[in-house]
Amino acid sequence: MNPEEVLWWSKGGKLTGSSPDRIAFLRRIVEESPGGVLDPLPSDWDVPCAGVKDDYYLYYFGFNQPKFRNMNRKAGIHYRVEIIDTWNMTVETLPGTYEGSFRIELPGTQYMAVRLTRAVS
Repeated sequence: MNPEEVLWWSKGGKLTGSSPDRIAFLRRIVEESPGGVLDPLPSDWDVPCAGVKDDYYLYYFGFNQPKFRNMNRKAGIHYRVEIIDTWNMTVETLPGTYEGSFRIELPGTQYMAVRLTRAVS
């Protein structure tokens, strides 16, 4: 609600507060995906996933707060891994590449995402 007590989602108008920055951050994440879209992929019971099989995965943990995640991808395909803090709007690229089965350490806070992008050889 803005100072005039108008709900943007019901009346439109000018976005206020951190909403414009948050929408821009989400837009950037979507635009960085292959084709600029996030198609749903089969996922585990506790975390939705979108992307392109074997090339790009975006996992969103929402209100869950894991300290780590074990990933199981095809051996021989290397991925660049990024930890996305959707609340603070930051992206941290982990060093190196990962393949096969590997563990990603997470901060144990809400609204985190993990992005796996196939590394170009």
